[in-house]
Amino acid sequence: MIKFLFIIDEPETLISYKDTTLALIKECLNQEIEVHYTNIHSLSIDKNQNIIVDSHNISSIDSLIIKKPKIKNKIQYFKKVFIRKDPPFDNDYLNLTFILEHAKNFNVEVINNPISIRNQNEKLSILNFKHLIPSTIVSSRAEDIVNFIKKEKKVIIKPLDGMAGNGIFMVTPKDQNINVILETATNNGTKSIMAQKYLPEIEKGDKRIIVIKGEAIPFALARIPSKGEIRANLAKGGKGKAQKLTAGDKKIVTGVKDFLIKNKLGFVGLDIIGNYLTEINITSPTGIVEIEDQTNFKAAAYIINAFK
Repeated sequence: MIKFLFIIDEPETLISYKDTTLALIKECLNQEIEVHYTNIHSLSIDKNQNIIVDSHNISSIDSLIIKKPKIKNKIQYFKKVFIRKDPPFDNDYLNLTFILEHAKNFNVEVINNPISIRNQNEKLSILNFKHLIPSTIVSSRAEDIVNFIKKEKKVIIKPLDGMAGNGIFMVTPKDQNINVILETATNNGTKSIMAQKYLPEIEKGDKRIIVIKGEAIPFALARIPSKGEIRANLAKGGKGKAQKLTAGDKKIVTGVKDFLIKNKLGFVGLDIIGNYLTEINITSPTGIVEIEDQTNFKAAAYIINAFK
């Protein structure tokens, strides 16, 4: 029997009816794959590079994960390991990538490649594609960011390690709170942030495109902001609408494909506003449940079959 391991946040924090990780685990169960879960603190490694995992075998999922008692296995017990831990990418997350980097010695594939998760920041990685992204600057210097805002007129600023729309601001040169916003966002000039030209196409949705082994699934999830909100994230009240990929979407996927394959980023979520790439999500991309609910495309089955 094929055996998969999912490294996740605590199960009780997952929203059962819409969580992508739980949808993938359910599909594993449907396909009679032996599936386990563990957390970021339940792996260890010895001087011989043996990776030991404390995990729970999942017997079923209803509103909650039905699990068996915790057991201990070497990493090679599993054929695939899916890292599905949400950001922030902190020291614990960093150390996880160092441990899992050694899984390759036992012919165990980790999705995504731990080295690439470590090396490719979800915000900064778009800088590899200057022809696909909006006007962008990364800095901790208020002077640099203010000059950028004066040039672009309307700008979105966001933290480099955030998720779910947290810490995002829209600012203009006339914003009376610009100094305090930048002081807060940069922690008084000690923390770099990303500033991007505001894209009015956000009103039509911030599209999440799931890309598996360099190939996009045929539907994007357009996350449309609620009235009076600049953030389209579902966690901030955005409404998800499944849409077929446009020619512009496909062009961006083609533009990043070689990069994703080279870095063994087999499961990513591209964020696209209008015809611009704004982020490459590589830790735990989401959105497949909404796509499945609104289309006849079986996204979870497609993903699991791609990695069997």
